[in-house]
Amino acid sequence: MAINIQIYSNANSSSKSISFEFVGDVLSPSTPPYESNVGATSYYFKATTNAKQDDNVAFPPRVVRGLSELVLAGQKQRIVNTANAYSDIRSMVVDYVADYIWGHDADLYSSGVTKQNPMQF
Repeated sequence: MAINIQIYSNANSSSKSISFEFVGDVLSPSTPPYESNVGATSYYFKATTNAKQDDNVAFPPRVVRGLSELVLAGQKQRIVNTANAYSDIRSMVVDYVADYIWGHDADLYSSGVTKQNPMQF
């Protein structure tokens, strides 16, 4: 199962897409343990985009193994300064999309992450 998210820039009249490819049976957020039912060695989802950062550097694919894998070096969520695991799949996808669009400073929220520039439109 995959979802594709289109992001449109009014200022540049252009759009970019991000694809989230889920693997196996993704359980609903109301069913613990909120993990993919495909075994410990398989990934939960893979996020990819052909968009580039505003310095013309390609975004690498992101492989995520569960709701506890936070976007900023596994240490923090992007939108809020918290080290809590995501509460549901929707929140996680929104946070990863926000990180692609806006990027982040080096060591944002003391996460130990290196700088990532915003998405280029």
